[in-house]
Amino acid sequence: MAKKSLKNKILWITAFVCFIFFLIGSQIIFSSQIEKIDNGVYCFLKDHIIKEQVTLLMKCFTWLSSPICLFAVFLLFSFIFKKKKEKIALFFNLIGVGSLNQIFKIILKRPRPNVYQLIPITGYSFPSAHAMVSLSFYGFITYLLGKKMQKKQKQKAIILATSFLILGIGFSRIYLGVHYFSDVLAGFLISLCYLSLFIKAYNNFGKSKNRIKFLNSFKYAFTGIFSAFKSERNMKIHTIIMCFVILFGFMLKISSTEWLLCIVCFALVISGEMFNTALEEVVDLITKEQNPKAKLAKDIAAGAVLVLAIASLFIGIIIFFPKIVALLT
Repeated sequence: MAKKSLKNKILWITAFVCFIFFLIGSQIIFSSQIEKIDNGVYCFLKDHIIKEQVTLLMKCFTWLSSPICLFAVFLLFSFIFKKKKEKIALFFNLIGVGSLNQIFKIILKRPRPNVYQLIPITGYSFPSAHAMVSLSFYGFITYLLGKKMQKKQKQKAIILATSFLILGIGFSRIYLGVHYFSDVLAGFLISLCYLSLFIKAYNNFGKSKNRIKFLNSFKYAFTGIFSAFKSERNMKIHTIIMCFVILFGFMLKISSTEWLLCIVCFALVISGEMFNTALEEVVDLITKEQNPKAKLAKDIAAGAVLVLAIASLFIGIIIFFPKIVALLT
């Protein structure tokens, strides 16, 4: 039991740390510092490693994460894995990580490297789809195979082989000039986050009690959100403001980074208001009498929401004011 608990903690910590680093990377992908690192890595490859024989090997590596190859591998392991749960999970793992990658690319819209590309390619660059899909898909296959193997040596061997494959695919994307180093690194980070959460969900979903608890947790959460929106006037005001910000965001064509800041502000203010509502309900449940401490608790919670709202207002002014001025002049 303690071993299972430790594994669960490791999965949660891995997911959280990778997600934070991915967010930081997303914020600075257009900075000059990142460009220097990306260009430096590619220049090193061009000057010391790129050769005709190596190029053929890199094309083989990159093909191992192509849609055709992934579909073939999926079919192969659909026959190898006997349990229906494993086959369904493998399918959703592949579809989920591919969809997630496209969402990030549409939001961030980073162009491909402006270098000589050794293979033809289109679309956006950040994060690398090959890096994301290879780590998630092959990593999950490795996890499933590892659970079937009793000997530790076999488990280590397959982990080592898969790691070499995944790193080779990521490296091939930089080598071939179709991705920056930061694209591949970010792809690995968010994919490791996704894989950790996917494995956690996979382990829990097979147990009927855990499955009911898992589904009920979403039900209770959505009930809480709808109740807050229905009963709280301030929540309705925040929602109206959010709708106007989204509308102006599309009209003024704010950047991907600015959208991320706006989304974070929406989440913070609305979550803060919900915490404030929850605290008020708890205080009223405990006592109906006039109590200075109860009043202080409510005032502090309301003050926290106000701080978040003011900070969000200043962020909104910084983002939108220059664009409105430029539009009017």
